[in-house]
Amino acid sequence: MQASELAQFFRAIGNRIIQTESCYWYNPKPLLFKSLPIHRLVEPSPAEIAQVMIKGPAFAIRYPRTPDKAGPRGGMYVCSNRDYDFPALSQNVRSRTRRGLARCRIKQIDFDYLAQHGHALTAETTLRQMGTAPSATEEEWKLFCENASRSKDFEAWGAFVEDRLATFIVAMLVEDCYYIHLQKSASDLLKFYPNNALLFTVMKTTLARPEVAYISHGPKALAVGKGLDYYKTSMGFELQPYTDHVVFNPLVKPFLMWKGDAVVNKLVQRYPDNLFWQRASRALRVARGEEPRAEESGSAELAT
Repeated sequence: MQASELAQFFRAIGNRIIQTESCYWYNPKPLLFKSLPIHRLVEPSPAEIAQVMIKGPAFAIRYPRTPDKAGPRGGMYVCSNRDYDFPALSQNVRSRTRRGLARCRIKQIDFDYLAQHGHALTAETTLRQMGTAPSATEEEWKLFCENASRSKDFEAWGAFVEDRLATFIVAMLVEDCYYIHLQKSASDLLKFYPNNALLFTVMKTTLARPEVAYISHGPKALAVGKGLDYYKTSMGFELQPYTDHVVFNPLVKPFLMWKGDAVVNKLVQRYPDNLFWQRASRALRVARGEEPRAEESGSAELAT
């Protein structure tokens, strides 16, 4: 799937799409735009940024830049190990994965099935990780599945305990990146280690495909605990660092620099599942010189 096809998918599920020279942009939240494809580092010109701000209209935009640029540190979980197997896992996770494979049945599933059974697992996972309900309604979830089913580059995989769906993955092949867009699971079945079994199977199968250069399991999230980071790195992913760049609309930036913390903190409280506002708060601290910029820090660790 090329970037234009990915943009068409996001447009079909209700996002506004803007095309500039560097990339496409979509709005996962009102007035907030992010770059597409998600895995590609970009360097939009000031004219492109202005175009998104005006056409959006955009309150702010966010995109990943090379790690030597100024701004808060971010990172993408990636794996390109063609020999991926049990030795790629951390020692503690190998036994869990083997137990999961013994207790779970792993297979690809169609999006019609996922449309009926996936939203409940999405709600459980969001509540477990964020303490809130998912932002997407069941109708929006079905629209997502309906459009994903129309593309050969979208895949859904599931792990079953007996006849129950314990966890699922939705992934998309964008350019040469196999991007794991979603992984959701049933809370009461986690004791059977379905997440480990499913992710291991998907990674081992996918990395053997010649058209796939690497797998991405998404960006490092600031609002999720260390358990999720451990899960991904213990399963063989590494953090590929980048600068997580946020640009505010110049019409609102003076106000944000004056009373930005108060405004952003209120938005964090109102939208606790929205990671953007936590990164926006950090971007304001960087802009005021209250936090080191990427090139000023000698540490290779990603700030959380």
